[in-house]
Amino acid sequence: MEQETANQLTTSRLLLRPWRESDAEALYRYAKDPAIGPVAGWRPHTSVADSLEIIRTVFAAPETYAVVLKATDEPVGSVGIMFGDGLHSAEMQAGEAEIGYWIGKPYWGQGLIPEAVRCLLRRCFEDLEMTAVWCGYYDGNVKSRRVMEKCGFRFHHTEEGKTSPLGDVRTEHFMRLTKEEWETNQVRILPVITDKKRYLPLLLLGDEQESMIDRYLEQGEMFVMQNQAATPVAIAVVTDEGDGVLELKNLAVHPLFQRKGYGREMISYIRGHYKGRFHTFLAGTGDSGQTISFYKHCGFIYSHTVSDFFTKNYDHPIVEDGKTLKDMIYLKREL
Repeated sequence: MEQETANQLTTSRLLLRPWRESDAEALYRYAKDPAIGPVAGWRPHTSVADSLEIIRTVFAAPETYAVVLKATDEPVGSVGIMFGDGLHSAEMQAGEAEIGYWIGKPYWGQGLIPEAVRCLLRRCFEDLEMTAVWCGYYDGNVKSRRVMEKCGFRFHHTEEGKTSPLGDVRTEHFMRLTKEEWETNQVRILPVITDKKRYLPLLLLGDEQESMIDRYLEQGEMFVMQNQAATPVAIAVVTDEGDGVLELKNLAVHPLFQRKGYGREMISYIRGHYKGRFHTFLAGTGDSGQTISFYKHCGFIYSHTVSDFFTKNYDHPIVEDGKTLKDMIYLKREL
């Protein structure tokens, strides 16, 4: 969960803090990439001195944060909250704000910007008492739109013939999230101690044979993620494999809530919950590119393979992404 101290915010993987002049070299490293700025309407940085000037001017605005990786202490992107009396794209009413963001290309697809934006949304609605938050993206910027969708924004309107800061004319789409919508989307993660099989439909999304689920369900520890309406969003089951190894036996997200970062949020929660009690986190999956990619984006690396696991243990072929699964691929990461 996000935490706040003076002038900085933290998430499970990130520190959001004001930009420093000493960040100029790191800023230039990522902001010089022509794949970053132009799609959002700003020119690539031309030198470390150019980045330093941006830090001293544009990034000196209130509520502008460097996106810093906790693991490396390196700034790799920027996020900020803009208000009606400053630089912004949306036509905002009193009590509304706009969020802007970007991150260096090496960190695309890892869910870092959605993590940062969710943190800023909490700041907007809980600390700054905003009533609504806007986001805008230029036509064709699909990655930016996906961030907004993952964070719960809804399409509001399109404006054509807008002149970007680069001077060209573009179409801009606007999305909006109200405080009431945000509160509805908030989730909490709770342990499930009894009657675990009431979540069987979700469990079967992660492991489609009930007899296999029965092997680990009772001795495992189970968690459910619920929204404010108490609707199950996701579930996870983990088991103690001994010698400091924790294994993820089942992870599933309800189809209505998929591709919004909830699976990654569940893994982050489990890591925090068990940190200090275990040293290794294992996850087994079939040889499915999409699933393996998900775990790698969560920080897992290859561990080992159990040959013929699916053919020996399941009474029917298990097919994922059009591929019949045969071997169990285990991935691991430190807790």
